[in-house]
Amino acid sequence: MYSKEAATIAKIYIDDQKYDGVSNSFNFKLTIFYNIYKRASLPPKGYITAFLTMLKGLAQDYYYNSSLLTRLFTKVYNHMRYFFKGLEYYRRNLTK
Repeated sequence: MYSKEAATIAKIYIDDQKYDGVSNSFNFKLTIFYNIYKRASLPPKGYITAFLTMLKGLAQDYYYNSSLLTRLFTKVYNHMRYFFKGLEYYRRNLTK
């Protein structure tokens, strides 16, 4: 359904814009996600189809291992945010 737009988005995304779950802010990467998808004219219903495009590394592994593809977009990004926010919080406190 949205595969043409998703393919275009995959070409636009550069590696530095992707979320890895370790070294950057999920909210910041989600802002990049929305900007790219608006520029590509992908309607919100197509976001879940191309969400994987914004992930790499640990975040991408977690997405696949959690079987998130079958969920609604808002549930998926909230699930990812809370999972990695918890890890981020844990790492920050461990460092202190």
